Amino acid sequence: MTAGSTIFDNKLNINVGATFDPYSINDNGIRIDKLNISNGGGLVRMTSANINMSYSIDSKSLGSNNSQDNSENLSGGGRSDDLFGQSQDLTRSTFDNIDDDENSNKKNDNISEYINNIDWDFRLAHSLTYLNNRGQKTISNNSLMFSGNLMLSKKWKVGGSSGYDFKNKGFTYTQLRFERDLDSWKMNFSWVPFSVRESWYFFIGIKSGFLSDLKYDKRKEPDKRL
Repeated sequence: MTAGSTIFDNKLNINVGATFDPYSINDNGIRIDKLNISNGGGLVRMTSANINMSYSIDSKSLGSNNSQDNSENLSGGGRSDDLFGQSQDLTRSTFDNIDDDENSNKKNDNISEYINNIDWDFRLAHSLTYLNNRGQKTISNNSLMFSGNLMLSKKWKVGGSSGYDFKNKGFTYTQLRFERDLDSWKMNFSWVPFSVRESWYFFIGIKSGFLSDLKYDKRKEPDKRL
């Protein structure tokens, strides 16, 4: 049996599945030629089940315009734009700092615009698996995973992925990624900071497939002794 659905504007995907067996098992957990219902059980017995959920979100789905209006100005019948100029604090003794305030506002606007224009994506996933094929009735997998990417600029991209295994009480495969667009060249670096698969890989080369041999790469392999 399998089933699936999406909710929250198709951002959350839910998939469930289960397997059933009409035959019974003996005291040693071995499947025997006897119907489960005739052995004191139900019509079928569930041998496994799983549920997988994933939630994805990105900057485009939320929209990049996070500007806020001046609520105090609007509550007094003002306008949300600066058609009649921006309000100034005239309680100071001099006007020497007005230019500094304008420059500070412009700087803050530039920072806010940069943050609002950053492209990013994030994914959260959870996987749970139940096993009962030999009558063990155990949770074999219970993991929460997440991954994301962040475009710091048009040519710089960073990303990472990790998770936590609630069954084995430890972090899952963790990786950090850095990518740089060098116009006709590209450069990337990936790093697995811990676990038995601890390693890193660096690459720089030409994008064109005809000149793909013009490259330099170096890697640190995981310790095979582990």
